[in-house]
Amino acid sequence: MNKTRRKRWLALLLLLVLAGGGLYLTLDDRIAPGMLALRQAAPPQGAVVTVKRERIAIRRELVGTVEPRVPVDAASRVSATITAVTVHASDPVRAGQVLVYLDAAELKARVREASEQLAAARAELARAAADQRRFKSLLAHGAATPHEFDAAEAAFRTGQARVEQAKAAVAAVTAALKYATVKAPAPGVVAARLVEPGDLALPGKPLIRLYNPRDLRIRLDVPEKLISYVRVGTPLTVVVEAAERRFALAVSEVVPTADPATRSFIVRADLPTADGLRPGMFVRASLQAGTEQVLVAPRAAVTQVGQLATVRVLSAEGVELRQLALGRALGDQVEVLAGLSPGDKLLLGPAKTTQSER
Repeated sequence: MNKTRRKRWLALLLLLVLAGGGLYLTLDDRIAPGMLALRQAAPPQGAVVTVKRERIAIRRELVGTVEPRVPVDAASRVSATITAVTVHASDPVRAGQVLVYLDAAELKARVREASEQLAAARAELARAAADQRRFKSLLAHGAATPHEFDAAEAAFRTGQARVEQAKAAVAAVTAALKYATVKAPAPGVVAARLVEPGDLALPGKPLIRLYNPRDLRIRLDVPEKLISYVRVGTPLTVVVEAAERRFALAVSEVVPTADPATRSFIVRADLPTADGLRPGMFVRASLQAGTEQVLVAPRAAVTQVGQLATVRVLSAEGVELRQLALGRALGDQVEVLAGLSPGDKLLLGPAKTTQSER
């Protein structure tokens, strides 16, 4: 009976000893603050890089719009009622194509009236010319006074002037009659149809607005705090998302005065010929506005699992798995906001935990 009891007590004592040793080992393997579970006594094989600060370009984003470099308006040169419009928005047109017809009845009447006035002036000139020749002959034979001849000569000169004036009137109304058809001044695409049949066309009033799809540019609104970084030739990275296009452009124009309402400056850059671009499209552009120093780490040293980013830091005690707060992506490097210091040594490649490290 006593032997059996002693065996039970010895078994219980052995179990307590084993449990205590396990607890001690567990407490001794606790994770240090700022570290993750991985800790290795000796560094594994692999390349080692040193964390350092690097100077990078500061990029600022601008927004803008695609616009025609030279917008073209087809306008009337005479006052007349519009009888027909032959095009609609987005229609392609060629130079000289008729876009709008105007009511030519009044213009034709003016041409007839001017022609009749020219005929009357010519008849008057013919009579004055006959009188001038007659008085010249009479003066030579002493049958007319010099005063009478001078009057006949003046009437002849006046008749000549009236004929020339009537000719100019006929030419003007004839030209106006040609303007009864409004034609495209250049090839392009109809951007807007601004009138309809029945509207009144006035001299200089735009009727059809055109643009050349192969002659576009971007317009950017640059805040006054960034305008010191912009001049003609400044490089821009431009993205037109709707057209899925990306361009490397150079500033071609800087308007030197700011809009007092928005405190921004207008900056323009010419676009290359590309399909899919249309006036009014939204544009994003990035501009270099100085430089700054940031702490960077190679992408190859960072292991990303969901939102958790870690690196393996080589120290005197071994290898520590450290969590990072990351910023901007910088090519094959990434900005480090927290978790590292200049001079830290990183192992390239993702961390590989073993059974003993779990």
